Amino acid sequence: MMGRLTRREFLQTGATAALASRMVTGKAMVPSAARGVPEPKRSSAIKYINPQVPTLQLPVYSGRRYDARVPDTLDMAERAALAVHGLTGPTDPEADYEIYWFAVFGNNPPYMYHDWNDHVQVKFHEALPLMRLASGSHLNEEVDQRWMEILVQMQGPDGLLYYPRVGRPWVNRGIADEQFGAMPAGEHFTEPFAHGRLLGALALHYKLTGDEFWRRVGERVVDGLTKQAVHREGYAYFSTGMFGVNQVSDPKVAPESLNPWMNMTFGWITIGLAQFYRATGYEPALTLSGELARYMRDHSKLYDAEGRFTNIALHFHGHLHPLLGMLEYGIAAGDWEMVQFVRQGFEFGIANMWPMVGYVSEVINPQGYQNSEICGVADMIHMALKLTLAGAGNYWDDVDRWTRNQFAEGQLTSSEWVAPMVKDQPVNLKPLDHGTGATATEKVPERCVGGFAGWPSANDWQGNKHASIMHCCTGNGTRAIYFVWESILRPEQGKLRVNLLLNRASPWADVDSYIPYEGRVDVKLKSDCELSVRIPEWATAQETQCAVNGRNRPLSWEGRYAMAGKVKPKDVATLTFPIPERKDVLRIHGRDYSLTRKGNEVVQIDPPGKNWPLYQREHYRTNSARFKTVERFVADQSVEW
Repeated sequence: MMGRLTRREFLQTGATAALASRMVTGKAMVPSAARGVPEPKRSSAIKYINPQVPTLQLPVYSGRRYDARVPDTLDMAERAALAVHGLTGPTDPEADYEIYWFAVFGNNPPYMYHDWNDHVQVKFHEALPLMRLASGSHLNEEVDQRWMEILVQMQGPDGLLYYPRVGRPWVNRGIADEQFGAMPAGEHFTEPFAHGRLLGALALHYKLTGDEFWRRVGERVVDGLTKQAVHREGYAYFSTGMFGVNQVSDPKVAPESLNPWMNMTFGWITIGLAQFYRATGYEPALTLSGELARYMRDHSKLYDAEGRFTNIALHFHGHLHPLLGMLEYGIAAGDWEMVQFVRQGFEFGIANMWPMVGYVSEVINPQGYQNSEICGVADMIHMALKLTLAGAGNYWDDVDRWTRNQFAEGQLTSSEWVAPMVKDQPVNLKPLDHGTGATATEKVPERCVGGFAGWPSANDWQGNKHASIMHCCTGNGTRAIYFVWESILRPEQGKLRVNLLLNRASPWADVDSYIPYEGRVDVKLKSDCELSVRIPEWATAQETQCAVNGRNRPLSWEGRYAMAGKVKPKDVATLTFPIPERKDVLRIHGRDYSLTRKGNEVVQIDPPGKNWPLYQREHYRTNSARFKTVERFVADQSVEW
């Protein structure tokens, strides 16, 4: 069993020659300190398989910034900036900024803790660059620096990424070994599924920096995963969820013997492999992605032949994430049959959620415990967008409804309500483990602002009496912010399509949405183009009016798209339509909720929640938009992700 390498052993490892050169020469580097990034703390207690700290080229996130007065409505760039805080705040600077994966607000005092599940941090590695790209935020960039350093320090001689056990005493707590296998012996271990999101992070860094170093690191990961998997005719799988150094899957382990929960995690790997292929063109990544996609579809015991969920207690996210892996592969490979299977599974998901508001239950037909899970909400939004953009459906209105309601309300935008909620509770120190450094109590709710609820109810962010955040939801929720933000408008060969009527700054036009105060959207042009604007499901073509620079302009129609014709820089195209207020009764988990909706947006719910009630939006009912001054950011780079 291989332990920590000495510097000499490390430099003599052939597979790390390129990294060693990088460490010695530092060619083509832009040091973080030169860009004003604070020097990160680096733990001396945690022992990585590669002991040397590399010098890295990280994205700069440059762009144009300017002040604008805009309607005070949902703004995904603002939510992305908030998400940067939610991704970097609940971290432990004494442990290389490792996240505290679980936060409990319902205790006095609130606390968060480390355990084996901290590995969900791999989702943060992918989400954080996307949030910076959308928002331009430079908050806590020392966290990015250290995260990417340790990603490289985790790479072993076989190319795989190994978690250290030395210096992380909490890593043996919370292991779901009945699902993922036992912790292997030795100082380091690797988990196949964690590589997926880390491959996504490597692909992003390659696209944003152009540095071949990131591609080479990722190729070694792909090669290591390929060697570690069991390959059968047309598909592949891993025999367990955790491996020791240089260990590979046991080919004697039959696929039907694998736990379905472990099969679910193969979706993570499939996504990252497809993303890495799209970024680099590395064919082995696409090959393995396809083999895993076919395994999940045909052998995982998660779906029937029509894509309906069939296992793991009908857990939503546990079925949606493998579908997302199949979808990423299907799009990358042009495998239309795979895409259509995903669509069937997605439609099954719609039939078993509450699509009016985007409420996704943690499990279908729950017994006893009943709440939503933001992982599932984010997955449904992600899948709806990917299917639509791939031409496999038209789900823009679903995305609009789900984003404006359960998803937007699921992000923690304030922590002021937590102290009053627990102030009358007796002090309870029993959950706190002060011996291992696994628990933190300092400003826990404040540090989690920007993250996402683990288990919201239909009317309350704190749907669970005690537990508040499992940061897997933060990782999935923040990434979904980017998908929505990036899809709001898109240029297409001299044409500009506005798909979602949400605030957005871009190189081509700025969108100012008055919804739901008023049925109005202003598109402020920055380029010559033919403009089309998608009108939401609750507006009619007959009632929609268009003016360009204050002058009425007739519209033609292409489905739900209002075709405004040719426009030029500095033109302002204004589209208006009535925005109705409607009353609905929605029965969720056996309880009736009375909703007031304006457009697609819930502006009131009855009964209201008790802890941090959702849908406190009475101001939207005034029919006159409230304005605010914001700093808008337009990045010099764009990534279609």
